[in-house]
Amino acid sequence: EKMRRFLMCLSVFIMFAYAVSLIAEAQTLSGEEIMKRVDKNRVYEKIEYNGKMTIKKGDKVLTKAMHSYAEGEDKGFTEFTNPMDRGTKYLKLADELWIYFPDAEEPVKISGHMLRESMMGSDFSYEDVMENDELLKKYSIKVVGSEAVNERGCYVLELNAKDKKVTYAKRKLWIDKENFVVMKSQLFALSGRLLKESIMENVQKYGDRYFVTKMTMTNKLLNDSSTTFELTDIKFDAKFPSGIFSKRSLE
Repeated sequence: EKMRRFLMCLSVFIMFAYAVSLIAEAQTLSGEEIMKRVDKNRVYEKIEYNGKMTIKKGDKVLTKAMHSYAEGEDKGFTEFTNPMDRGTKYLKLADELWIYFPDAEEPVKISGHMLRESMMGSDFSYEDVMENDELLKKYSIKVVGSEAVNERGCYVLELNAKDKKVTYAKRKLWIDKENFVVMKSQLFALSGRLLKESIMENVQKYGDRYFVTKMTMTNKLLNDSSTTFELTDIKFDAKFPSGIFSKRSLE
């Protein structure tokens, strides 16, 4: 009986100590410091992966598969492998995106505001998929609260764009307090209107990096429209095929 009481008291003490440590950390970490830890997880030098998009529009469901390579902020290459889109290729070079369709004579260039359009009919824009830069560069950040997402304690951050040219004037992020990954995100227009919301799942550890491998994006401007994006076979130290980030790869 004494041992049981001792173990119960010990358990309560440990939980209390953990809660106190989280409160203390929340009081000492600024929004910028939290975001630096987030960017350390989400921003990569190199990545190769297989991806799958499940697009739901009402009762209609489309599935698209792809193989992708990306390096830094400026280079990316994706080739779709599902039967309907096989042979469709995307090449990102800095702020430009080139798309090759098998039945087209030459690649199509997409840039500027066109990058904000839907990618392959999904709820992700070209910009959403291409983003791999530090949010600290674009936004001022402050901690506005603490909430749970999928039973995970999260810091709630509010991000306001430093430049009006940024696609999303405001973001609200829910950051896991333990591994510093984004668990939920809301994207707003300059008017304050909520445009999109995403929920993240399946956080995996790669070396010292925590990385989200499943995300569901909901377009708040459309009824019953969502896209789930899943990544598998992820490699952060892959050796890329020669010339993969050149226009020759679109041939």
